[in-house]
Amino acid sequence: MPRVVPSESPRFPHSPPRRRFRPVWLGVLAAALACGCSAIEPMASAGPPEIGAFASHHRDSLVSQAKRTRAEGRKLERRGEAVCVDRYYMAVVLATAAMEAAPIAGDDADLAKIRDLYNESLGDCLRAAQTMGRLDPRARVGLAVNGPTGLMTVPIARLGFVWGPEDFGRLIAPEEVSRIRSSRACHEYPGLGAAVGVERPNPRASASDAFLPRVSVFNATAALRPDLDAWLGAAAGQRPPADVLELIDPLRERTITFASRIQPLAANLEVANGRLHEIQEAMGPFAVAGFTYPGQMLDQAEILMLEPFQPGKIPVVFIHGLLADPFIFNDMIIALQRSPGFLDRFQIWTYRYPTGATLLRVASILRREIQDATAALDPSGTDPGMQNMALVGYSLGGLLARLQVSSSGDELWRLMSNRPLEELRLSEDSRSMARDLFFFEPLPNVRQVIFLATPHDGASPALRGTARFASRFIRRPADTKEFIAEADAANPGALTDTARNLPSSIEAIAQRGPLLPTIRRLPINPQTSLETIAGIGVLGPRHSKGDLVVPHTSSHLDEADAEFWIRAVHNNIYYKDATIATIRRLLVERANGATR
Repeated sequence: MPRVVPSESPRFPHSPPRRRFRPVWLGVLAAALACGCSAIEPMASAGPPEIGAFASHHRDSLVSQAKRTRAEGRKLERRGEAVCVDRYYMAVVLATAAMEAAPIAGDDADLAKIRDLYNESLGDCLRAAQTMGRLDPRARVGLAVNGPTGLMTVPIARLGFVWGPEDFGRLIAPEEVSRIRSSRACHEYPGLGAAVGVERPNPRASASDAFLPRVSVFNATAALRPDLDAWLGAAAGQRPPADVLELIDPLRERTITFASRIQPLAANLEVANGRLHEIQEAMGPFAVAGFTYPGQMLDQAEILMLEPFQPGKIPVVFIHGLLADPFIFNDMIIALQRSPGFLDRFQIWTYRYPTGATLLRVASILRREIQDATAALDPSGTDPGMQNMALVGYSLGGLLARLQVSSSGDELWRLMSNRPLEELRLSEDSRSMARDLFFFEPLPNVRQVIFLATPHDGASPALRGTARFASRFIRRPADTKEFIAEADAANPGALTDTARNLPSSIEAIAQRGPLLPTIRRLPINPQTSLETIAGIGVLGPRHSKGDLVVPHTSSHLDEADAEFWIRAVHNNIYYKDATIATIRRLLVERANGATR
């Protein structure tokens, strides 16, 4: 489990003042104990809680009372009674008092157990409150509970987010979400707070919304700060508590000052991406469908941003490979997001596309998506982030990235036809498609490309049989077939055999056709920095011939500014720590150079 490192600025500037467990409380609660008050009884849903008798000066008594109160809440929740929210809330109050009562230099293990009780009780409270209609994460005053003076509403403070208050929709508990199968690292971090995900349905209200999913999901950590004076101390029953429920961005905040201590902030960063993956897969497995039925999935090829557009920050676009989707980058993305200072300078985007389509077709869609995003988000062309975009392409994705910074001239078209495009008889739609696929210039604002296990010359010969077998299951996009059929029928003898059998992506990288050698010859924008990261398998550099899929000679790029060799095979290089560290360093070094 990764260790949470305290940040340099642990305090939240908008948090209420912290109060120690003061001696005046001990007198009030000792008097209550002397009067023989009974244990807490389940309260009516509209009434205030009855504070039971407990030895408040003893931390263990507070913990025991908190556990009993939480257990009562569970019984009430199973019966569907809304009063369970109040019991869970009271358990959080008691656990907070127990933390306050614990000595600052006490046993860390004991404090961790109290903290777990606090976290679990708060998680129960939020789940039940949402189910019972007592919680609105969008509202400024969003949680309704019964307090010591009756019904009260608890304000919500949102700290550290790039999302606005209106973006906070349904909260998601970690146990509701399945782990992404391709994820290898643990992204759950111990500390104080209840980790949740937050759903944000896309209102399509801004330019940024055009590049956000129909439902965005982001991580949050909840922390409840109860006013212990009003709950348990001298002011109990005399005034409503000034409680605050904080929702904190765990990507940007690492610590929290709570119970007179600086504590690590709990986080579960599996929740957001896991829920996004579930939403995608609910419509069918994208990776498999995109490979076998690319024509039906082309309208889902798109750039997707994980967060709203942030001016001045460099977009880093991750491009996946064959039979995959952007979620293969889950470990890498989370590791980069957790890197100190990374999110201050970069914003993460992904490109999702059906991998069974032709290489040139999905490359043209990526080109259009980048152009559309640039026009919508930086129309004046002056944003320093948008004008220094970086692409990280894994395997086939590296070839797509290369085509964004290459100049086609007429090289690709000469593979397709022995006549100039202007001389062919074509409908305007077909002529436009031909221009998109075969004629392009480097995108001027893509200033860095990192090739990860990219087969510039194709894959290992051992995969050719597998590729031929797999290609039988691909249903080629109808519009591409219709374009070729129209051009061939209207212009007899003008098309080459390559055009009539335009290869799918897997055929292009597994067969020794003319497409990849032609792409290899295309000139690359000299203003774009290029770096190669390739695997050397498990044998080491002296004995390795590649990553078992991509040979060394294929991953090598003469134009690259640097090459890095990772002890990894093709199917695990994208989540190796060494790979992630190298990509992080290359992005930061390029960003530093761009700002000089």
